[in-house]
Order: sequence, then structure tokens, then C-alpha cells
Amino acid sequence: MVGNKIVTGRRPRDGYVKSSFSDGGGQCVLVRRKEGDASVFLRDSKYQRNLRNRAEDEPIIELPEAVWLAFEDLVLNRVSDAAIADFLAMEYADDGSTVLRGPDGTMLLFTEAEWSAFRAGLAGGEFEPRTVAA
Repeated sequence: MVGNKIVTGRRPRDGYVKSSFSDGGGQCVLVRRKEGDASVFLRDSKYQRNLRNRAEDEPIIELPEAVWLAFEDLVLNRVSDAAIADFLAMEYADDGSTVLRGPDGTMLLFTEAEWSAFRAGLAGGEFEPRTVAA
């Protein structure tokens, strides 16, 4: 991220964490939030389970840190989505799943269980910036 512009192509592979509420079955919302970094990255652990998937093609959504803070508030039902509209769209389906869409069209689909675990971890402060990548 440079200023308020997302730098496409930046796709860190390390430092992602999942919620401790996740079931451990490889279906998790993964978050990379490193201290001092201007961006937060989101990805879906299901992508890595398919050995035919290429790491360089993995869908990753990059958010400016300020947008991440608004996203937290939205996920935890504290505010509306107006603050993130230019960077991220969230859609809730009738089956409980959640879809995140980045401004470049990147899409991440999470099951109800994955999203619930992510929300619980977010509420518990599990995605605070880390000084060293995990």
C-alpha cells in the first residue's frame, strides 16, 4: 500500500493467523496484520488444501489499515459499511456464508462456521498487529 492506493501484486505468504475458535480442519479466515505495515491481508485457507492450486494465483484481499479498523467495526455490528465501500464488499447469504469482494474482483467465500470463528476471534482481539510474522 502506498498512501491510500493499494499496490497490486503484493501478496505476502507468511505471517497469517487464524482464530483460535477455528475447528482446525483447514477451513479458516486467515489474516496478516503486521505491526508497522500499512496493509492488512485476508485469504482463505481452503485454497491451500487443493494441491493443484498455484500459490501465486491464490486470491488475497489487501486492505489499508484504516479500512481494516472500519471492517472490524462492521463485522462486529458496530457501524455501517460506508467506510469500506471503496475497498471491500461483504455479502451475507441465506445459508450463513459470507462473501468478501475486493475492488479488483478478488472473491473469498467463507462458510457460516468459518465466519463465526473469525468473528469470535475478532471480538477476542486475536487479530491485533504482530511485531514478527507468524
